[in-house]
Amino acid sequence: MRLTVLGRSPASPNPGEACAGYLVEAGGARVLLDIGPGVVSQLLRQHHPDELDAVLVSHMHADHMLDLVTLRYVFPWRARPKDQRLRVVLPPGSADQMLDLARGVGNARHFEDCYRLSEHDGSTPLAFGGLSLSPVGMQHYIPCWGFRAEADGGLLAYTADTAPCGGLEHLADSADVLLSEATLRSLDEDAAPPEPRGHLLPAEAGEAARDAGVKRLVLTHLPANGDGEWARVQAAETFGAEVEVAEPGRTYELSAD
Repeated sequence: MRLTVLGRSPASPNPGEACAGYLVEAGGARVLLDIGPGVVSQLLRQHHPDELDAVLVSHMHADHMLDLVTLRYVFPWRARPKDQRLRVVLPPGSADQMLDLARGVGNARHFEDCYRLSEHDGSTPLAFGGLSLSPVGMQHYIPCWGFRAEADGGLLAYTADTAPCGGLEHLADSADVLLSEATLRSLDEDAAPPEPRGHLLPAEAGEAARDAGVKRLVLTHLPANGDGEWARVQAAETFGAEVEVAEPGRTYELSAD
């Protein structure tokens, strides 16, 4: 299994970087997890979107899905035959939001003429060749799902956006690699009580990885400004092992060994 980081920024992007976007290649399939602003330009450095099997969106915050608008312009403007349309899998209940977004750019059919839009059901694994992606509910400000990606005996767990929760424990369980958000520099940056939290401190990502028996922890979705060392150090203290910070453009090889 191969993971390529196309974008790692939170909603307020790091200078010169794209927001959330992760290319997963395994089992003869190529799937893009999340497609935030700037991701399409990074994707085009490596692959034409016709080479993707699907795009999966974790939740409907702009920093995880807004480049679906940009991606549409990569394809010919005329409607594509249905069997040539790119499969885009959205969170449950998001169809109306996509229609509103299409109307907002001036054409109610902006997406459906080139995408095969569908919603996952929140729990059933999605199969693309030999690659299986299982959605797991996370705790965020809006409904959000992480994914467990499995192929060839390897397991990648992607948190999307989440606070500490039972879903995070299940998602990370025995993962070869946990690709975890680490958005917060302090709890003051999260929602104020009594509102539910929506993000992780790096130390919390490390603790979750340790408790789940994760082999390798990679932090993402963090304010790095060219240097994510602050987050790496905090996460390593609770993880009890070395921690990596996702680097834009870098490819990570995953192995079950």
